[in-house]
Amino acid sequence: MPAFIRQRQNGGSPRLDFYGEEFIMATKQIPPRSPRAFDRRIICALIASFGVSSAAWAQTPQEEEARQEETANEPVTLPAVTVTGARYVSDVSVGGKEPVRPREIPQSVSVITKERIEDQGLVTMEDALRQVTGVSVIANDTQAGQYSSRGWNMNVTWDGIPAYGALSGVQQLDLAVYERIEVLRGSAGLFQGSGDPGGVVNLVRKRGQKEFAFSGSLSAGSWNNYNTVADVGGPLNADGSVRARVVASLTDREYFYDTTQTRKHLGYATLDWDITPATTLSVAFASQSDKTDALFTGLPAYANPNNQHLGVSRSTNLNPDWGTAKWDVQDTLAELTHRFDNGWRVIAKVSRREQNWDAHYANPGSGVNPLANTLNYTRAAYDATYERDGIDLYASGPFHLFGREHRATVGYNRERLRYANKVVIAPSAVGIPLGRPDLVPDFNLSPTMKWEDDYRQSGFYGQLRLRVAAPLTVIAGARVSDFRGRYRDTPLPAGPTGAWESAGKESGVVTPYAGLIFDVNRQVSLYTSYSDIFTPSSSQKYGGGTVKPRVGKQYEIGSKGEFFNGNLIASLAFFNLRDKNRAIYDTDHSDAYNDYYYDAGEVESKGWEIEVAGSPVPGWNIQAGWSRQQTVYLKNSATTNGTLLNPIHPEHLFNLWNTYRFSGGALSGLTVGLGANHTSKIQQNNTAAAATRAQESYTIAHAFLSYRLDKNLTLSLNVNNLFDKSYYARVGSTSNFNLYGEPRSYALTLRAAY
Repeated sequence: MPAFIRQRQNGGSPRLDFYGEEFIMATKQIPPRSPRAFDRRIICALIASFGVSSAAWAQTPQEEEARQEETANEPVTLPAVTVTGARYVSDVSVGGKEPVRPREIPQSVSVITKERIEDQGLVTMEDALRQVTGVSVIANDTQAGQYSSRGWNMNVTWDGIPAYGALSGVQQLDLAVYERIEVLRGSAGLFQGSGDPGGVVNLVRKRGQKEFAFSGSLSAGSWNNYNTVADVGGPLNADGSVRARVVASLTDREYFYDTTQTRKHLGYATLDWDITPATTLSVAFASQSDKTDALFTGLPAYANPNNQHLGVSRSTNLNPDWGTAKWDVQDTLAELTHRFDNGWRVIAKVSRREQNWDAHYANPGSGVNPLANTLNYTRAAYDATYERDGIDLYASGPFHLFGREHRATVGYNRERLRYANKVVIAPSAVGIPLGRPDLVPDFNLSPTMKWEDDYRQSGFYGQLRLRVAAPLTVIAGARVSDFRGRYRDTPLPAGPTGAWESAGKESGVVTPYAGLIFDVNRQVSLYTSYSDIFTPSSSQKYGGGTVKPRVGKQYEIGSKGEFFNGNLIASLAFFNLRDKNRAIYDTDHSDAYNDYYYDAGEVESKGWEIEVAGSPVPGWNIQAGWSRQQTVYLKNSATTNGTLLNPIHPEHLFNLWNTYRFSGGALSGLTVGLGANHTSKIQQNNTAAAATRAQESYTIAHAFLSYRLDKNLTLSLNVNNLFDKSYYARVGSTSNFNLYGEPRSYALTLRAAY
């Protein structure tokens, strides 16, 4: 597995992350190209057709005329929606602090429900986020990945509690812990604080159940992939005021590439106690352990002047079998809620995550010499620990003004991340023949360096949802944030202890938010919003001080609709996101002793997204999304302006999953499903050498077959990559990170529910 390193991107502050060579921008660039402009006629046609078609779905012209006569003097308020058959539709809280329908959030939002997770046989966070509209997933290795949207990394919250730098590059708990996965795309600094402008993933955990229920599954799949899950919960006393739930999961699997094996154990327990009818305490604990042998970090390629892929079998693993990597994660959470008679709630949440990554391995560290057919190996060991503490305190509820009901949220959150990594880099193994990782010698060396990082951020936030007119809602909010980051390096074993250095410090940063939602009718809304997020920098500018923090400013317009009594939702969005104040190297004032920067860099991401989810007819459930984004340098350097920021992220992504359940006749109890994922061209960076290893656009298909044996048991078969498409899921450098996508695979699952 690649090591944790601190990165200085564009002169920015040190960032804790896995290194991924897509972040390393080569100095030689291909000729600049301008992003393709939006075709205004297409945009107008899409918006018009969306509004017209949605109205047509809702009612006939005669019905609409009659309704207008009957309700001429009534306010156009959104009716309560009772979702009866849609397995892939849910309220979400990712756009605020209270669960609302996606239509009430003026930004792009998607959700992966528990039912979708079960239908498609999703197990890991990587599995789930690959199915989300507009989200690009890049595998780091066997154990972790990187997640981005609209050109930038995404952030994460645990039941609304922000966790700085806790998504990409670190292992996540498996999906058995969560009720649903909520995703908001684009800048989301109002409740998050500092971070990247790609968006936020909110992980909503399972809670205690008011009625006893048990569910479980046994799954066996290709390459000895075995998984079992048990989920049981219910009331612990007669009146149901104390409720509990316990989840356990075990994974023992191999992979389509040779040698690697994973054994993962997950346990989760939660208790919900109604202390009084108005006050509830919820506590939870989760523990996950993942030990992987012969960790796979991808294949090398041929070195210069060839630069091409090796063309070896998809089962090839060039990492030696003595390598190991182990993730251990422990989560502790508590939440206290008090409900007032006037509809207000006060909630206090605290969380602590302790995480350790212990790795000892070797991976290809050079391109393959095309004449000698040999390569070099990097050998290293890491013992990394994370300690994350977070609190979130807020109050929310309704108030009345000018004869209308509005809602308000005010709160404060605070978090701290402490990271330490004991590192040893062994001498490289050189001249190893291709295909002979068994010749790479193991090593036993003590750590020689300790890296430490300490990040703290906090902020007060507030949001108003004002119903200024019957069809119009105005959403306004702001956050005031403080941030401090520092780092130090200490030689081992004897020191001396390194001095702390700044990784960015900001005080009183204001993050505004504004949105408008206009209800065209009871089914369709139009919306627009502005949001931003900041990223501190420690880069020094000439004359003293540091450059301004980067700010990701996003403007979004779109439309959302609810049809078939809320069982089908649809959305269309257009966005423009500017990453401003990027640090640019100051060549006029830097010298051999000092590096200076100025904050004039700018990157633009723009595009569109369309999504539908739900059940248009009884028995049919569908979730589909298509996104287009292009992220380019506007102000950076003469050779990079107009070029892609990061071509490892595809311009187009398309996801489809749908199932149909037969409810009568000879096929009663049978469910069939089909899905597809399309990815446009990707390459590591903008160099000509990387272009020779580019992965052209590809599409993979999936199939699903399920039969209900009786009221409690269901047997299902999932087939992924139905037509066995061969492709690279990630393209890296000549030394590493070229990963094939998974070949055709099968998984047979028996589910029980009582």
